[in-house]
Amino acid sequence: MSSSVSKPEATPRGTPVKQLTAVGALFLLSVISTSAEMRWVDIERSTVTIYVSTSSAPHNTPTDHVLKAPLAEGSLEDTDEPHLALVINVAELRLVDPESSPEEHRKTRLQMLGPNGLDADQFSRITYHSLTINRSETNVWLVQGELGMHGSFLPLNVTATRQGDRFTGTASVLPTDFGIPALLFTWDPTLVNSHVLVDFDIVLEAP
Repeated sequence: MSSSVSKPEATPRGTPVKQLTAVGALFLLSVISTSAEMRWVDIERSTVTIYVSTSSAPHNTPTDHVLKAPLAEGSLEDTDEPHLALVINVAELRLVDPESSPEEHRKTRLQMLGPNGLDADQFSRITYHSLTINRSETNVWLVQGELGMHGSFLPLNVTATRQGDRFTGTASVLPTDFGIPALLFTWDPTLVNSHVLVDFDIVLEAP
C-alpha cells in the first residue's frame, strides 16, 4: 500500500503561510498605530475668532469689530513630535458685529474679500502649520509655526493650552506684513489698528 505525505502549504517563492500571516499582522498593527496617532480637528466644534480695533483704540483691545473664521480642515499628529495643520477658506469669513446692519455687513464683506483686501479670488486659503512644538509644561504647548496668507508665508509663534482634546490660545497678527491693506469698515470711517488678535479654540475629533 502506498501512502502520500502532504507538504506544508506554501506561498509563492516558498514563504510559509504562518510566516506571511505574522508579517501581515505586523503591517496591520503599524497601519493601526499610524492611524491612531493622526487626529482630525472637529471643525464643527472648533472656532477661530478675529478681533480688530480702530486706530484710536488702545493696543490689544479687541472690542470694536469681530470676525468668525470657520475651519475648513485641520489635523494633529499626536506623537512625541507632534505636528499641527489648519486651513481656513477665506470666502467663509463672516462679520458678527451685532450693532451693524445686514447691508453694512454685506458691503464690508465685499470690500474685505475684494482685491483691495484679502483678495479671496486669488488667495482662497489661510493656512497654518507647526514647524516645532515644545511642551514646556504638562498642558502648555509652545508652537513655532508658519502662517500662509495673501500669497506670503511668515513665522507665527503661538502658545496653546491643552485640556484633553481641546487647545485654546491667542495670537497677534500684522496683516500689512502679508501685503494686506488696513481694513476700512463701511460704517466706521477710521482704519483698524495695525495688529489684529486671533482667538482659537481647537477641538479634536474623538479617536
